[in-house]
Amino acid sequence: MPIEIRELISDADILAAFPLMAELRARTRRDTFLAEVRRQQVEGYRLIGAFEADELVALAGIRRSHTLARGEHLFVDDLVTAETRRGDGFGTALLRWLAARAAEQGLSRIHLDSRATANGFYEQLGFEMQPSIPCRIDVTALLDPMSGPTR
Repeated sequence: MPIEIRELISDADILAAFPLMAELRARTRRDTFLAEVRRQQVEGYRLIGAFEADELVALAGIRRSHTLARGEHLFVDDLVTAETRRGDGFGTALLRWLAARAAEQGLSRIHLDSRATANGFYEQLGFEMQPSIPCRIDVTALLDPMSGPTR
């Protein structure tokens, strides 16, 4: 069965993507999901869905980006395939579709942050694992050294 890949633009389409995004992003909430997507869209975020027979089976959140470290590139913020459809090639098809669109826009690289459990999937596609490890801290912990860990 052919796969249809398209940008999710309408409120209805974006809201219908919530259950799939929630498989990847546990912090998302149904009641704020649309507003969060719309907020990110102001900064260039796009939500792309892969459908089989009108069923959303894979989802990508992407943005065109430029950083000093990476130059111009397509950044994949989110990539998820429905748990029951993993291994059926939908994630690969979606990434290849994204690569074709990136090439059309003159972008030569795709970057993303990977969970350790997904590294094998990305490596099979030819992604090169980078030594950079994302890290974070709550602002209050950095502002108040007494609240942070002791050494």
